[in-house]
Parts: sequence; structure tokens; C-alpha cells
Amino acid sequence: MAPSTLDWQGLGERLHAARRRQKLRSQDLAHRAGTSRMTISRLENTKKPQVTFDVIWRIAQVLQVSLDWLAGQVTEPAPAPTTPPKRPRSRKTAPVG
Repeated sequence: MAPSTLDWQGLGERLHAARRRQKLRSQDLAHRAGTSRMTISRLENTKKPQVTFDVIWRIAQVLQVSLDWLAGQVTEPAPAPTTPPKRPRSRKTAPVG
């Protein structure tokens, strides 16, 4: 799957299934993820809302699933990491002399 395309229907189905597994109402998920109930509804119903990566990240964290699973890249809903991956620091050389 190309990075610019996303299976919105699959994402909506997985989002709905994960929310039901957690026994959350859409408004509860929205509140915990810091977004609106309308955003959750539009995602579940494949309406392609104007949503940022950060919102999808928070939804995945609340539902305890990985972004890969939510996007349909893997078949098992692995737990979401608690923090975003950090970029490696560049090493500084020791002063000479």
C-alpha cells in the first residue's frame, strides 16, 4: 500500500472493533483521545475527516493498538507504544588536545 493511500473502510472497521472490545462509547474514546465524537464517528463510517496524525496516534494509544494494525498493515492488534519513537542523537566527538 502506498503511503498516500489508506483503506479508510478497513480503518473504520478496525477502529470500531477495537472501541467495542474496550467497551467504550464513541464519546468516551473521543474524550480520552482529546478529539470530538464527530471525528470518531466519521473515522468509523469512512467519511475521511480532516484528522491529524497526532489524533490517530492518541486514538491508538487509548485503544491499546498499534498504528500499523489500525492502518491495516498487520493482522494482530499489537499494543501501542506509550511514547512516539525517538530519533537517535548525533554523537559529539570529544575535544582533541
